[in-house]
Amino acid sequence: MDKKANDTFAFDLENRLDDFFSDAMPPEAPSAPEAAPAQGPELALKDLKSTILAIDWEITDSVLDAFLQQVDELSHRFSTDKVIVSLLKILDSLGKYVRKKKSKAHPDTIKRVMAVYSCLETVVSNENLSQAEKEQMLREEIHQFKRLKAKIIEAKPVPSKPVQPVKSGEAASLEAVLNAIAELKSSLSAELAAIRKEIAQLQKR
Repeated sequence: MDKKANDTFAFDLENRLDDFFSDAMPPEAPSAPEAAPAQGPELALKDLKSTILAIDWEITDSVLDAFLQQVDELSHRFSTDKVIVSLLKILDSLGKYVRKKKSKAHPDTIKRVMAVYSCLETVVSNENLSQAEKEQMLREEIHQFKRLKAKIIEAKPVPSKPVQPVKSGEAASLEAVLNAIAELKSSLSAELAAIRKEIAQLQKR
C-alpha cells in the first residue's frame, strides 16, 4: 500500500471509530492536570500496560482517567504513525465506553482492551514488521472491535412498547357500543317474555 492509500485508509478509520460507541460515549472529562515530563516510548507503554491491569482488577474513575490520559499522550507521541494512532483511537473509544458503563460494560470489553494493547506493543517494539504487516494487524483489531460493538447492540434490552391510553373519543365510542348491546339484550328479553306468555295462553285453551 502506497503512502497516499495508507493516509486515506487511516483517515477513513479515524472518522469511523468515534461512531462505533457513539451511543455509549459520555461527555468529555474536565481537562487533565499538567502532564508529567515526557517518557521514552517503551516506558510509556509499560505504564499503560500497568494501568490496563489495574482496570482488569478494579474499574474506578481514577484508573480510567489515567488510562485515557496515557492514551492521549501516546497519540501525540506517535502522531506521525497512522497505524499506532488508529490502535490508540480504538483504546480511547473502549476506555470511554468502560468509563460510562463501569461494571455494566460488556464482559468482553476488557479482553479487547488487552488484545489491542498487545497489538500496539508489538507494532511499536518489533522493528522487523513491514508496514503491510502492521496494517493487516490493525485491520484484524478493527474487525474484532466491530464484533464487540455488534455484541453490545445485541445485548441491549428491547424497550417495551408503552401502553397507549384510551382517548376520550374512543372511550365514548366504546361506552356507546356497550349501551347498545345492553339495550338489545333488554329488548330481546322483553320479546322472549311476551312469546312465552302467548304460548302459555295457547296451552290453556
